[in-house]
Amino acid sequence: MIKNYKIQRPKFIEELIKINNINEEIRDLGKIQNSIVEDIEIDNIYEKGLTIDSCIFKNVIFNECSLHSVDLLDTVFENCDLSNIDFGGGSIHRVEFKNCKLLGAKFDECNLKEVGFFNTVAKYINCSYSKFKNVIIKECNFSDGTFQQVKLDKVSFNDSSLENAYFNKTNLNKIDLTTCNISGIDIEIENLSGVVVNTMQALDLTRLMKIVIK
Repeated sequence: MIKNYKIQRPKFIEELIKINNINEEIRDLGKIQNSIVEDIEIDNIYEKGLTIDSCIFKNVIFNECSLHSVDLLDTVFENCDLSNIDFGGGSIHRVEFKNCKLLGAKFDECNLKEVGFFNTVAKYINCSYSKFKNVIIKECNFSDGTFQQVKLDKVSFNDSSLENAYFNKTNLNKIDLTTCNISGIDIEIENLSGVVVNTMQALDLTRLMKIVIK
């Protein structure tokens, strides 16, 4: 039976104010906080260590943006296109991605805690050397993603695609993949110990042991 972990939802303490010019907000305050950003395109933002706190981004397209080492807290992205965004080295806490595009997004060397990915396309996502704690991935496409030396603690994969995903030195002990597509998943045999799969998935994983079934 798949474990459905509960995660903390983003918290909004103050009334959110709609803003239209992200560059001005960053220039004047050095952060984006207590804001609603919707129905715009954000182009060519390159900020290292930016703080984004208690915000909602809705129907926003991020073009050529790098937010390396971002401090991302209590934020919701809904119907947003964050393809190829760089969140590498960031701290991501109580954040939700709903109906988003994260094609080729960089989440390497990140700390993700109390994070939800829902109905999100994240093909080719790079999560190498990251820590996932209390993370839900539900009805998402993480196919061809890279999970190299990722630490998974209370991570739930539900009805998602991990087709051709690359797991290197990532322990899947107690991770339930029974509702997911894991066709072509690439992982070392020793890191499969304790993983929960269904019968058909188990047969597919025998290819990793080079077993021939007749």
